[in-house]
Amino acid sequence: MKNLIKNIYKNLIKFIFLKINGKILLPNKKVKNLKVSEINFINGVNLKKYKYKLYEIVNGKIFTNYVENVSIISDNFLIKNASFQQINGFLKNSENEVLKSGISKFLKKVNGSVAVLTQGASGHHNYAHWMLDIIPKIKLISNLYALNKIDYFYFTRLNSFQKQTLKLLGVESRKFIDSNYKRYLMVDKLIAVSHPYYFNKSFFNSQSKIPTWIIRYLRKEFLKKVNNPKKKIKKIFIDRSDSKNTHCKLINNEEIKKFLIKKSYKCIKLSELTFSEQVSVFKNCNKVIAPHGAGLTNIVFCTKDTKIVEIIPKDNSNKLFKRISRINNLNYKSIYLNKIKDNLNGDIYLDLEILKKFI
Repeated sequence: MKNLIKNIYKNLIKFIFLKINGKILLPNKKVKNLKVSEINFINGVNLKKYKYKLYEIVNGKIFTNYVENVSIISDNFLIKNASFQQINGFLKNSENEVLKSGISKFLKKVNGSVAVLTQGASGHHNYAHWMLDIIPKIKLISNLYALNKIDYFYFTRLNSFQKQTLKLLGVESRKFIDSNYKRYLMVDKLIAVSHPYYFNKSFFNSQSKIPTWIIRYLRKEFLKKVNNPKKKIKKIFIDRSDSKNTHCKLINNEEIKKFLIKKSYKCIKLSELTFSEQVSVFKNCNKVIAPHGAGLTNIVFCTKDTKIVEIIPKDNSNKLFKRISRINNLNYKSIYLNKIKDNLNGDIYLDLEILKKFI
């Protein structure tokens, strides 16, 4: 009975908002108020093969469910190539949830131009997605728009490291719009761009083939903006014991830390460092050992021949950090481990005898 009442209420809300907001459809002809421009070059690099597009919509609408859906809308038509819908690790924009479920939020109006820089949870607090998905989107937009001429930037709620990167890019905090509070907007001019690397539909496959220009851009943009520390750390171990994500955690983390400290490694929790400090640490080290996780994205800032050892479960098919290492000419090695049987979190155990072979 409880579930029946819940479903009746849910369907009633859906019906009411369908009357208020109308049905969202896929267009069968050219959409008015929509302008699509090609982005073929960045810093002189030819990007034509990626077919990047910038979308401008007069009186455009944006909706996000704050999870894995972003809908870009013009006159109640979904602009699917500008939208984002991830289902079980696959990009499926033609199955965008608003086509089936509609939009159960009240529309809010924002005057001025708004650049869309949200893609649900994946661009939320995850460091890798922020650096590799969202920051490159800003670069793509800036190729056709001066950032200081855009009135607002539509983000998922930002934390400290995200605000720090935006400050370095010259994006003012007074221009932030938090999508958690404004899920459904109409704006005078909506600006959106293609995803920087999500071409092959599968998330892991796409990350494993991330375009070279993204890595080169991040290095060029941020390395020049950080100062070298007085005391450089040469060998580091990334301690993920404080990570909110439960996957890829080492159950013998303390044992590994004690062993590596004796080998002159510095154990670092990246959450305790500012963004600039993270860039500086990785820029100046020459050896990195770490379990698979978003923090390894910082090897973007490592110098040539830096030794990288990634500790990763055997069933994880993500080759992102191997790809970054290849682009940056780093000395990459991986330690593949079986997940601990019956461990629901997918934790792993690293035998010190195995680790010794990679020191």
